[in-house]
Amino acid sequence: MESNNKRKIIKKILGELSFVNWDRYFGETDLTFFGWIDRKKDKYKDFVTLSFNDDGNSLGIGYATSSKEWTEKIAEILNCEHSPCRRIEYFCDLPNIIKEKCVKRAKRDLEDNKRYQNEDE
Repeated sequence: MESNNKRKIIKKILGELSFVNWDRYFGETDLTFFGWIDRKKDKYKDFVTLSFNDDGNSLGIGYATSSKEWTEKIAEILNCEHSPCRRIEYFCDLPNIIKEKCVKRAKRDLEDNKRYQNEDE
């Protein structure tokens, strides 16, 4: 894809995600952008990555986020399939896992994980 057209398309998409504070990117032909979403409840931030893959004719796009609040909206804006983000401890146990501080939230996430596992079956 021609460089100026690619830049215009990417700039437009980054702008449509106005709730993301864009931070960094890497790549030359295929590009990956990193940004942050402020969480109002607890003052933490959720990450977002957008990947643009240029095959020469078209620009493919993919994303990942830790934001439970915004993930479906991002998928809608990007016209991508939505996949829920899950906590790592439901996948495996490691000593360097960030532990949930709030038991109520952990219980809610556990219920969500059970629901997603049922959807996967």
